[in-house]
Amino acid sequence: MLMLSTHFILLFMEPLHALYHHYLDILDIAFQPIVDIHSGELFGVEALLRGTDTLGFESIESFFDCLFEDNTLYTFDLVLREKVIKKFCTIHSYHEIKLFYNLDNRLFGMADFSKGNTSRILKRHGLDHKSIVFELSEHNEIVNIDNFTRLMSHYRHEGYCVAIDDFGIGQSGFKMLYHATPNIIKIDRFFLTDIDSDPKKKLLARNMVQLSTLMGCRVIAEGIETEAEFLVCKEIGCHLVQGYYVARPTCECTQLRLQYVHVNALSLLEKRTPGDQNIIRKRLETLEPVSMSDSMEVVVEKFKTDQDLTLIPVIDKQGLPVGIVHEHRLKAIIYSQFGRSLIQNNSSTFSVLETYVEPIPVVEVTMSLETIVELYSLSESAPGVLVIESSKYIGYLSARVMIEAVHECNLIRARDQNPLSRLPGNFMINEHISHAFDSGKNSVFCYFDFDHFKPYNDHYGFRNGDRVIVLFAELMHKVLLNDYFIGHIGGDDFFAGSVIKNEMMFEDFCASVRKLIYQFGEDVHEFYSAEDRERGCIVAEDREGITREFKLLSVSAVIVYKGPDSSINSAEQLQKIFAIEKKNAKYSPEHLCLIID
Repeated sequence: MLMLSTHFILLFMEPLHALYHHYLDILDIAFQPIVDIHSGELFGVEALLRGTDTLGFESIESFFDCLFEDNTLYTFDLVLREKVIKKFCTIHSYHEIKLFYNLDNRLFGMADFSKGNTSRILKRHGLDHKSIVFELSEHNEIVNIDNFTRLMSHYRHEGYCVAIDDFGIGQSGFKMLYHATPNIIKIDRFFLTDIDSDPKKKLLARNMVQLSTLMGCRVIAEGIETEAEFLVCKEIGCHLVQGYYVARPTCECTQLRLQYVHVNALSLLEKRTPGDQNIIRKRLETLEPVSMSDSMEVVVEKFKTDQDLTLIPVIDKQGLPVGIVHEHRLKAIIYSQFGRSLIQNNSSTFSVLETYVEPIPVVEVTMSLETIVELYSLSESAPGVLVIESSKYIGYLSARVMIEAVHECNLIRARDQNPLSRLPGNFMINEHISHAFDSGKNSVFCYFDFDHFKPYNDHYGFRNGDRVIVLFAELMHKVLLNDYFIGHIGGDDFFAGSVIKNEMMFEDFCASVRKLIYQFGEDVHEFYSAEDRERGCIVAEDREGITREFKLLSVSAVIVYKGPDSSINSAEQLQKIFAIEKKNAKYSPEHLCLIID
């Protein structure tokens, strides 16, 4: 470090202007895309410094440490900020996206720190304040959290977007979330690495997403490298995604895309199997929004024109909801003696729309109704939720409408649910199979059928037969957990299935089926008399009236693995395979037939 400081001090002997330009000639800026997790559309780019190693520094952090030690951190950052913004403006359609710029929190303690500099740079390049997102993290210790949150609030008041980077690993992250309420949260990579195979990380990340969403913050899943991680982040409600799975950082602006098709492709698969979407879409209230750039006169006029209107959604220039304006907040102003004058006075805070905006949960239309209601229920005062599709506002769901939607959804599921086992019936089983086929991904399907169930039912009665069916349903929940879809076809026929992400998942599925077969064979013995258990069979008449022995109950299974080049292309084909192969499964020593296609 001493050698690096000496290197820096020798350069520092030059005039400051020449020194900064010497550094800037060597340094370059790479941009990494941040995209909508549902559509793959480009939301913004994060600026990343490149070339510090050429200057002799071990890392980017050590470079900024050196600037800090020499008390030139803020001065250099302003020059760097100019360079970044200038290059950002060479990106195609840069006016439609946001620039994420990392701020070293030590800047605020520099003696030469002053306000208004970024505003002047943006003005020179024809950008407004909402074009830039300042990222703040705890890479360096925050000595005075109160001063820090005041500065964050200042940036928000000036119209900038503020993001907390590396959220979840620092000591002050939740304090900053509470005091300053940033616009965006970036969950630290630690919580997202292998999140698809780590239930504890998934639980923690889900809670972070829910908390942030309730406070009106958008959530970025940062550092996503695999499709499996991506899908879990999407499942838990992250709004945006960044990482190698989307694209690596690039210094060539022409390599950036307005949409990343592999991300969009996953979203299209969801739309083929709408789930709760139809219920949500048909109940959406398409309240006309106002833009953050609109005057308060426009808002007041809307409330005056429509007497039934109680709230108005507010969106930014990109169509993303930022909150609502509620009529009750305006009443005190509108109906006061000088209220109209205050709103018309451009120098008054009462004339600024942002003064009246309230945060409200924002949900994606592809989310399950259960997740939407859960997010809403965690909010103490929100009258409903704003709904987006591909980061664009499409409508509003009030609390009353959500209750109606839940009721409708429950009726649909109740009609399909088997009344005995409480498992999904044929409608949802077929929906699962269709989704698996449409996805084009490797999938596994399993058909279960009891052995010797009719003799047992005839001998012990249908009530005991029902108890056996309930036993198997409970074992399915216990052994298969929530990792796979399970359903009840009817009678003593059951189903399980899943999209397979890797070979290990397929092996785990087969192991679970084997365990289920064994466990049922063991537990079902309790439903026999002591005499039959000891004999190992029941003695009863068959359909022709002949007395004979029947083995104790067991279950057989047919597992069908559908690979990328499978010849199986319909649910009807799958059912034929089950019908043919279940006989082979019954005669198999392990009561299992495995078909790999």
